[in-house]
Amino acid sequence: MLLALTASGCSSSSDPGSSSSPTSGTAPSQTPSPSPPTPGPVEEAQALAIALVPDYLETIDDLYLDPSLPLDGIHQVAVAPEATAQATAIGKFRSQGYRQTGRSQLVTASAASTDLSNSPAASPSPVLPTVVVTACVDVGEVDAIDASGSSIVPSGRPRYLIQQLTVVNPNYPDTSSWRVSEAPNRQAQSCDE
Repeated sequence: MLLALTASGCSSSSDPGSSSSPTSGTAPSQTPSPSPPTPGPVEEAQALAIALVPDYLETIDDLYLDPSLPLDGIHQVAVAPEATAQATAIGKFRSQGYRQTGRSQLVTASAASTDLSNSPAASPSPVLPTVVVTACVDVGEVDAIDASGSSIVPSGRPRYLIQQLTVVNPNYPDTSSWRVSEAPNRQAQSCDE
């Protein structure tokens, strides 16, 4: 997974009685820095939806890589129709004796749109808080092999997938309930396509 960690800090110590300037016996005054603004509901929803994407990709890879894992693990990161589509595809993949090697890698993910409307009882279909996330995924290391060990992936397959993930929260405002409901993708030669 891609994590960017930046650590910076300063520390200084001085003896009591020592001065910070040769002409003054008092330390220079410091203005407290303003605290960062608290993210609003939209920013928080976007951050949580984007944070779900690497977990979603890892779960899908895990299910393709390890045929002993139960398919219902998909429900930790997805809801219908995506959970059903993935479980069906993985089940078929497994039944044909195929095996995945390698893992996908998230390159970029950003929120494309956000709608926090929440009418779970709406008819004919519920309206759930939704964040659409555009992600670029590197699948260059991912292969699928048949029982004889031969690759079933076409040669010359583009290295990247551009995904439009619809991430919904059926239990909003519960922050742990964001799930992928749809994840159509297209192949691409780069993340900029």
